[in-house]
Amino acid sequence: MHNIANLTQDEKDKINADLAASGIAYKERLGLPYDLYETENQQPEHLRTYFRDRLEHYREIGNICA
Repeated sequence: MHNIANLTQDEKDKINADLAASGIAYKERLGLPYDLYETENQQPEHLRTYFRDRLEHYREIGNICA
């Protein structure tokens, strides 16, 4: 399935949490300002652990590529 509009709201929320995590990791690598706690609090409560896991994943990828 390639049309995001056809996904359930929970699946869309998960994609958004993943995008937010990758955005934070990207800003960290570039030394840009960000508010981790605000971004995390914007995620649905049931996806905050997922957000933190994905953030760690993107941080690890950034360290490997650096």
